[in-house]
Amino acid sequence: MTKHRAFEPIAIVFCVFILVFIGLIETWSASNYFFFQHFNKPNFLLERDIIYIIVSFFVGYFFYRLNPQKLRQLIPLLLSLAIVFLIALHLGFGVNIRGAVRWINFGIFSFEPTEFARFAFILYLADFIDRKYEHLNNLSVFLPLFLVFAVITLLIISQPDIGGAFLFAIVVLCVLYIFGLRFSYIGIILILGVILFSSVFLIHPERLERVISFLHNHNLPYQVHQGFVALAGGGLFGRGIGNGSFKSLFLPDAYNDFIIASIGEDLGFFGVSLVVILLFLLVYSIFSIATKLDDYYEKAFVFAAGFVFSIQILINLFSVFHIIPTKGTVLPLVSYGGSSLVVNAMFIGATLSMSRKL
Repeated sequence: MTKHRAFEPIAIVFCVFILVFIGLIETWSASNYFFFQHFNKPNFLLERDIIYIIVSFFVGYFFYRLNPQKLRQLIPLLLSLAIVFLIALHLGFGVNIRGAVRWINFGIFSFEPTEFARFAFILYLADFIDRKYEHLNNLSVFLPLFLVFAVITLLIISQPDIGGAFLFAIVVLCVLYIFGLRFSYIGIILILGVILFSSVFLIHPERLERVISFLHNHNLPYQVHQGFVALAGGGLFGRGIGNGSFKSLFLPDAYNDFIIASIGEDLGFFGVSLVVILLFLLVYSIFSIATKLDDYYEKAFVFAAGFVFSIQILINLFSVFHIIPTKGTVLPLVSYGGSSLVVNAMFIGATLSMSRKL
C-alpha cells in the first residue's frame, strides 16, 4: 500500500508563504509615507524586507535539507555562539534602542541574539530530554539544564528584555511539563522566576509602572488607542492596500508590533481573520507533526517550535487588543524584523526536516 504524504508540511509551507507575502505588502503600506517624508525613500523597508525574506528562504531550506541528527551534532557550537552573542551585548557591542540593549549592529544589518539563543537552547533542551528522559526528575540530572537555562534567562533579562525572558521561560516549562517534569520542580522554577522578575522591577521601576498603569488606568495607552482607531477604520473589507493613511500618520510601529492594526485598516475584518486563521493552521500543523513523531529529540523540538510560535502570536495579539500590557513582541512571519524572520525560518526548516519521515 502506498503511504500517503502527510498534509501538515504542505499546510505549513502554504501558511508561511501567504503570511510572509502579507507581511511584505503591509510593511510597505505602513512604512512608505514615513520613510518618504523623513528620508525620501518610500521603499526603504520594502527593499530591506525583501532581502531578509530571500536570506530566510535559503536559511530555512538549509535547515530543511540538514539531517536532524547532523543538526544535533551542531548543538554545542550553536549554544556556545548564542551565549557569546548575549554576553557581547554587555561588552560594548550592543546598540541601545529605546533604553534596551538587544541588538548587535554589523553595519549592513542588526542582529538580535535573543532570537538565536531561543533556537539554540531549544535544540539543547530537545537533546537533553532525549538523553535523560528516564531520569528527568532526578535533581542531579536536571541541574545542568537548569543552570544553562538560568544563565541565558539572566542574560536576556539584563538587556532588559522581560517579555523575551518570559516567552523563553514559558516555552521551556511547557515542553518540560509535556515530557513529565515533576510539578514540584516546575513550581520551584516559577517561584524563582517570580523573585527574579520582581528584582528587575526594582532595578527598572518604569517597567512596574507600566504594569500598574495597565491594571488601574482606564485610559488606553496612545499606541493601543491608535491601533483600535486603525482597526475600526478598516471596517469589513478595508480601505485597500496603501490607502489606509491613519496608521502611517498616527500609529507608531505599524509595520512591527502593531502590524495587525495596519492589516485591519487596509484589508478590514476579513483580512485580519485570514491572518489569524493562517496562524492557527500553522501552529496546529506544527503540533500535529509533534504528536506523530516517535523520536523524543525530534518530538521535543517540534513541540517547542509550536509553543514558540503560538505564545508569540498570543502575546502580540493580546498586546494590540489591550488584554495584557503592551509588549514589543512581533507577529511571527508577518511583522517586519530580520532576526525574527531568519530564526523563524530555522524553526520551520528544522520542523519540516523532521517531518519527512511521516
